[in-house]
Formats: sequence, structure tokens, C-alpha cells
Amino acid sequence: MNWVSAITLPARAGIAIAEQAIGVAEVALATTRMALATGASGTAGVASLANPRGGTMQLLAQLGQLTSDDRALGNALKEGGPLDRLLAQGGVVDRLTSEDGTLERLLSPGGPVERILAPGGPLDRLLAEDGPLERLLAEGGLLDRITATNGPLERLTAKDGPLEVLTRQDGLIERAIAEEGILETLLAEDGAIERLTAKGGPLDQLVKLSETLTSVAPNIERMSISIDILQDSVEILSAAVHPLGELVGRLPSRWLKSGKQSVHELH
Repeated sequence: MNWVSAITLPARAGIAIAEQAIGVAEVALATTRMALATGASGTAGVASLANPRGGTMQLLAQLGQLTSDDRALGNALKEGGPLDRLLAQGGVVDRLTSEDGTLERLLSPGGPVERILAPGGPLDRLLAEDGPLERLLAEGGLLDRITATNGPLERLTAKDGPLEVLTRQDGLIERAIAEEGILETLLAEDGAIERLTAKGGPLDQLVKLSETLTSVAPNIERMSISIDILQDSVEILSAAVHPLGELVGRLPSRWLKSGKQSVHELH
């Protein structure tokens, strides 16, 4: 329910400040009544008003200090101040509590709060036995390991550790976000990222190349099948030619010589 509390915080803060303002007004009214009552009793009343220890004037002085512009309560109560803005028409509290406003949508039947709190819902699963929260907080669990002595958190935040190196003066982050730094160079008009993602740029060409390679893949597969068939054909031809070579070797030599002479005569 913490997130619900966070969402309703402005409304609760406004109500709390309003209560304080009413309390201050009541104190002021009571003090004024006391002053009027004691003022009617002559010299004793004047002495009571001027008493620096607990007298009416002291109460009024304290009230004035509390509501002065340089104090938190006075700043909150001043015209156009935080309380005015919170409670103004169309302000934060008005938007939160209006019809079809944030609170109504959150608390409506079947709304976010009901779904979160439903049996078997996110909150049930989060708080279930051996659920994420229990595993996170268990002895030797994730939180223990992160916060252990010389653990990840300690190493990250150690002197001259990664976080200090990143955030120190003239460190990586400062150099990255400096004027004409890496970030500005990357994000500048016609910078590296713009050129990289431009139409017809490297990324576009890579996408087209991947599409081409995807279309080529089936052809390569068909070619590999054809090569296998050709290999089989070559093996068959080799098997057929080998007996012919043996047969030629067994022919009489005079037949071969006469064959050669016939060839010469033809030339």
C-alpha cells in the first residue's frame, strides 16, 4: 500500500496543513478572547497582558513568529503559497478527489487497488511464502549478498570505487555530458547516432543486407543439394570409366598402333 500512500500524499499533506491552520486560528481566537476578557479587569488585566512569562502578549508574539513568512507554517499559509495551490480549484487535491479523478479510478471496482489486493494477485504473490520478498530478505538472500561486507554495494561505493570514478570531478560522467563531450557529439545534429540511424545509413544497409542474406539462404541450401547430386554423379561416372580404362589396357598393342596411324592419316 506504500504506492497508494505516495499517490495520496499531496491530499493528506494539504489536509494536515489545513488542520494546522485551523489550530493556529483557534489559538489566535482563544488568545484574543483572553485578551478581551482580561482587558475588562483594569490594571490587573493590563499586567496579565504584558506578562513576559506566559502572558497573552507572549502567546501572540509566539503565534506571530509561527505564522511569519520566513517560517514553514507561515510560508504554507500565505496567499498563493503551497496550501493555496494544493486546495485551489483544479489543483492537486481537486484533481485527486474529483469525479473520475485519480483516487476514484484507483479505488473503483476492478480498479488497480482491487486488482493488486485480489486473492492470488500481485501483492499475494509478492508476500507469499517463499515468494520474491521472502527470498530477497532471507538470510543469505539477495539483500544479504548485496549489502555484505566487501559485497557489491560496498565495492561500488568504496573510495576510488566505480561510483566515485564515474561521479568524481572531471570523471567519466562529467566528461560525457560536458560541452562538446561524447554525449553531445553522439546526439548532435548530423552526429554519430543520426548518421548511424539515417535512411540509407549503416543500420539501414545492415537491415537490407540481412534481408538479402535471408533470401540467399534457401538458394545456398538448394545449391548444396545440387552439389551432393553432382558428387554422386561423378562417383557413378568414375565407377563406369574405370572398367573402360582396364579394357583399353587389355587390347592388343597393334590395334592401338593402327588406331594412332589412322588418326595421323586423317590429320
